[in-house]
Amino acid sequence: MNAGRITRRAAPFVQRLLAAVLGGYLLASAWVVFCGALSTPKAEAVLVGMQFSFAIHVAAAIWAFSPVALSRMWLGIVVPSAMLAVAAFVLMHWRG
Repeated sequence: MNAGRITRRAAPFVQRLLAAVLGGYLLASAWVVFCGALSTPKAEAVLVGMQFSFAIHVAAAIWAFSPVALSRMWLGIVVPSAMLAVAAFVLMHWRG
């Protein structure tokens, strides 16, 4: 086996691993920021958001290794993260 063939075969696994680790972190972080922007007592809201963020990170890791196409897997992680970040941004500026 040559190195190019091994690299081509390992690339989907590396993408799923990156999505599980970094994408899960991105989604969990966006969730915590959204929880902080959602509620008035920010310390309690961020604490609740952090507790749920562990479950969200695990769910993202499970989603990353699910038998779906790589493009759909990335969309399933990046789109909810972006939506949560935009919602948090709007809530923070809406409340002033």
